[in-house]
Amino acid sequence: MTETRDGAPGSAEAIDEKIRKMRLILLDRETGEDRYCTLEEAETWDWANPEYWRIVNGWQITSFDGLLHLLSLKAEKGVEEIEILQAPRFMMLSGG
Repeated sequence: MTETRDGAPGSAEAIDEKIRKMRLILLDRETGEDRYCTLEEAETWDWANPEYWRIVNGWQITSFDGLLHLLSLKAEKGVEEIEILQAPRFMMLSGG
């Protein structure tokens, strides 16, 4: 059993349920498309490609496990929606 910041116990199952219910907004800067995506879709992304970056709240996420970890931290805080900025590396480095 995990413990929340205020000391109240929280179960891993409850956090997992919050992650599954969390809305993921994909902001694709290459196509200009902003849309909701599923966790299942995010799992299929090519996480091994270093030329494509995904950023959440200023943090570069480099693996699906890393995304799940970040989502679990956000779920513990009660966050219900996350924006994922996605773009080729050169666009991020050029400020795009």
